[in-house]
Parts: sequence; structure tokens; C-alpha cells
Amino acid sequence: MVSYQRSHLKVAELFFDEPAGRVAADIVRYHHRSTPVAGGRADQRHTLWIDLTAGPEAILADMNADTRRKIRGAAKDGARYEFQSSSEPVWLEEFCLFYDRFARTKGLPPANRARLGAMVRQGALDLSRMVGRDGEVLVWHAHLLGGDRARLLHSASIFREMDKDTANAIGRVNRLHHWMDIERFRNAGFTVYDFGGWYAGHDDVAKLRINDFKRGFGGEIATQYHADCAGSWKGAAVLGLRALFRTLRGKQD
Repeated sequence: MVSYQRSHLKVAELFFDEPAGRVAADIVRYHHRSTPVAGGRADQRHTLWIDLTAGPEAILADMNADTRRKIRGAAKDGARYEFQSSSEPVWLEEFCLFYDRFARTKGLPPANRARLGAMVRQGALDLSRMVGRDGEVLVWHAHLLGGDRARLLHSASIFREMDKDTANAIGRVNRLHHWMDIERFRNAGFTVYDFGGWYAGHDDVAKLRINDFKRGFGGEIATQYHADCAGSWKGAAVLGLRALFRTLRGKQD
């Protein structure tokens, strides 16, 4: 469990099937659970899992030919793989600055430093990066670690700012980066690599392209459940307003 302050509320987040017990927070958020949570609005979501109990040859064989080819090609590019499972403050800040730069190109919110910092304090955040021959960081990955699972939280690169050839090279390096993360987590005893989500719709072209990227690594689609529960009157008020906003937005759509 991680907890942090956000907009004058204390938020606690529990991951995977972590038992709740008594949690002192305004809002208690349950993520990536195998069954719905009683007492909260349950959202069904999907993700892509890779079985890490298989050997490396079997995991590679489950990938498509294009992904394997790009991993082999990137291994010749000379990028250096670095990681920290107990992330130092300097590493976290470097990641956040890089991610914010990436997020601006995608129209995404900046890194949630309070949440990531809470994960660091609990020893649940793993950061890794690929560094080019010139010392420039090309790709960052952030993973949430818990139980037998390593789940991808963020993958950030700056290929959109590059020319086509450089962007293609970074794309290859990113695939190698995922493979090296997978191998490291497998060697550390994790049994599941979670790709951090799967788009179950059919209309969002950008998300479908991300699905194609993930599908290249093989694996199986898994169903999971999320829920937000009130732990105080303030939390109940915020969640009630959020539900009302969703209802009104749905009527407008």
C-alpha cells in the first residue's frame, strides 16, 4: 500500500490482491485486482500478461518475428541498460523531468511526483533506462513491483522529436529495453510481467497501435478490476461529485 496527500485529501492505494485491513484515508483506491471490490464503484479493465515462469527461449518464441528482429537489431546499437529497484531521489527526479517532456508531446498530464515518491518509500518503484553511446537517455521505464508481479507504469521516449531514422532506432531500443526488463524480473523471481493495460475498444487508433506494440511480445489478455472507496465524509463527497460529473457527461455525449 502507498499513501500520499492530493488536493487536501489523503489517498491510499492498494495494488493487485493486497489485503485491505483498516486503512486511514479519505479515498482508498484498489488497483489491478482479480475480483471486484465490495463497497465501491468497480471498473473492469484489461491488461497483457507475460508468464515469467517460462524460460527465456519460450518467451522469445511467443513474440512475433518483427519484435524479435528489432530486439536483435537494437542489441547491436550499443545502448546501455541501467536500472534501480530502490530508486534514489536523483533518479526519480531525472525520470520525472524526462517523462514531463514526453507527456507534453502526447498531451498527457505530468508525472505524479507525490504518488511516485510514495512508491519509492515503500520500495515498490523500479526505474530503468536505456542510454545511447553519446550518454543521452533514450527511453525510461517505470514499474510497480508487488508480490509476484512487475507492472509497467510508464514508458517514455522522445522519438517524436527526432528524424525518422533516429525514431526507428529508438523504437528498436525500446523493444530491447522491455526484453531486458522482462529478463531481469524473471531472474529476480517474479512470475508475471504486466504490460500496464490493454485497450479493449476499436475506435482509438493511437491506443490500437500501442496494443499492436504490446502484442508483439506475446502474452495473454487478463481481466482486472479497479474501485475507489470512501474512507471519510470528505472522500464520499469527492467520489459523489465525480459520479455526478460522469453521469452528466454521459448524458451530454
